[in-house]
Amino acid sequence: MSIQRRTTASGAVRYKARVKSHGREVASKVFTRRSDAVAWEQDQSRRLRLGEWVDPRRGRVRLSSVAPAWLQSRQSVKRRTREADEADWRLHVEPRFGNMPVASISAAEVSSWLGALTQSGVSPSSVHRYLYTLRSILNYAVADGRITTNVAASVKPPTRARNRREAQFLTIEQLQELAEACRGPYADVVLVLGLAGLRWGELAGLQVADRITVPGPGLRVQRSVLASGAGGGLFTDTLKNNRSRTVPIVSTAVPIIERWSAGKPPDAWLFEAPKGGPLGEPNWKRSVQWTSATRSIGVPTLRVHDLRHTAASVWLAAGADPKVVQRVLGHASATMTMDLYGHLVDANLWDAANKVGGLSGASPQTGAHDDAI
Repeated sequence: MSIQRRTTASGAVRYKARVKSHGREVASKVFTRRSDAVAWEQDQSRRLRLGEWVDPRRGRVRLSSVAPAWLQSRQSVKRRTREADEADWRLHVEPRFGNMPVASISAAEVSSWLGALTQSGVSPSSVHRYLYTLRSILNYAVADGRITTNVAASVKPPTRARNRREAQFLTIEQLQELAEACRGPYADVVLVLGLAGLRWGELAGLQVADRITVPGPGLRVQRSVLASGAGGGLFTDTLKNNRSRTVPIVSTAVPIIERWSAGKPPDAWLFEAPKGGPLGEPNWKRSVQWTSATRSIGVPTLRVHDLRHTAASVWLAAGADPKVVQRVLGHASATMTMDLYGHLVDANLWDAANKVGGLSGASPQTGAHDDAI
């Protein structure tokens, strides 16, 4: 055991504990009580034997010195995710913990930070995201041998909000009315989105070569064009779940696809912007006068993404199996589709009951469907 008793100039007694590895001192610390020095030295020696020891000097660097390397390590994730990581660090985590030594951050301080965010009105989902960012940085610090444990891992985030914005659905008649209310040649996009269930980035990423004719008219969805959070520029990325899919095109939309692909080379964007390149959502909305069009059909709060929900509603109302709708929408599983749109399937149960009743000779139950809705 290497504990040295020392007397300061003022006459106070101090105990210096030293930790050695292969005959070389690798760490030391001074205590006012000998028992504390002994306990620390024994703990450090145990960690050395188990291969868990971390040089205390490596944990004295500021968190802001670790963050750049952490961001660099995130190059394998999608660009949108990296941009969100950088923004969450710069705007929310760095102001609180950036100047603190990595090893000095405690679970209590993390909990206090989350509490202050919640009290200031930050939504639970945002607080959860900021905590995830801090956890990720500290996980990197653990892997880099700067700390032994991630103190943020034991901190519980606030309960996520459950009152998510309700999706809106148009009927097929309303969808057609919206397409007619939109202005200009790009109004065609309304029917494609509302019948094929594409995300905006997936539609913008379509190229002429993505058209298929066997076993029927359809589109091969295999890339997405997204807007960067830093500057708003468009970039091409992989799909949300990294899996391509084939989306059938209903007869109403077939002439639209043929018209927009006519005379273009295979690698051209299917819905090319007026000045070339892929089509951006904000510019498209201005072009078709989206705001006035949605007001004219009585749904002023309709989002472009709600056309994807509309497609799910239309397909399910037509009797499509949830597994089919899952493949059309590109969900990871039919369970996810049912979680989002199961209530539409439930509403169709009474339609099916009436059809079965008609086959058996019974009279339709006229009120049951209305009550269910």
